[in-house]
Amino acid sequence: MRTDHSTYSDIKQYLARHDTVLIPVGATEQYGAHLATGTELRICEMIATEIGAQTGLAVTPIVPVNYSAMFLDFPGTLSVSMPTLEAYLGEMCDALAGQGFRHFFFINIHAGSLGPIESVCRTLRRKYEAVGGTIDVFTIMREVGGAKFATTNAPSGHASEMVTSVALAKCPDLVFMDRVKATPSLRPFVDGVKTLSSGKVSLGKSSFAVFSDISDYAPIGTQGDPTGATAALGHQIWDAAVSYMSEAALKFSQMSFKA
Repeated sequence: MRTDHSTYSDIKQYLARHDTVLIPVGATEQYGAHLATGTELRICEMIATEIGAQTGLAVTPIVPVNYSAMFLDFPGTLSVSMPTLEAYLGEMCDALAGQGFRHFFFINIHAGSLGPIESVCRTLRRKYEAVGGTIDVFTIMREVGGAKFATTNAPSGHASEMVTSVALAKCPDLVFMDRVKATPSLRPFVDGVKTLSSGKVSLGKSSFAVFSDISDYAPIGTQGDPTGATAALGHQIWDAAVSYMSEAALKFSQMSFKA
């Protein structure tokens, strides 16, 4: 049930039976030369809406702008500070809690929002004895999608084969495959240390954080090779992710922190 597609009386009837709300948190940012800046936004909103339809749980409108400072070198990227994002989510959830919602499940698609989401959830617990949690869209796609990728070079990285396949399947109007480019390898910052993402490098058997911009190690904004992406693979990943996330949302809606 999309709350923005429902009347207040519909939502009041829902609250008589349920107290769970799904909150999609998206991002508007560069996505390589071949994907529109609204790709994450559209994917996150669509998957949250589909989960709501499968579970009967309430879904709010998407939060459209995130902390995306690592992409600001690229035109069209929108970014707010983490305190701004935390304040926005906190005030939004405070309003919902005042209406009777007590389970807040964030459908998240961007790493920059993890800290603000955790802070909001812990505040909701202290203030309302609410249950808060989050699930990461791309982690689920990566871990349950069962994909056999055409490339071994960061296939699930930013703007690479996984998300491009999903976009081809679910929002092809945002994909420009005639402009697709591959990043053959991510530039290391020092010998012996492998760059993994905007915030993580590996050394030997473990890793540590380095808060770089994507332009520091992947100048075209793509972590890997998206040229092998297909809509068929995207549908497979999508269906598996929706199924898992729907089950997770229902389990979450039944959770209690009280013994």
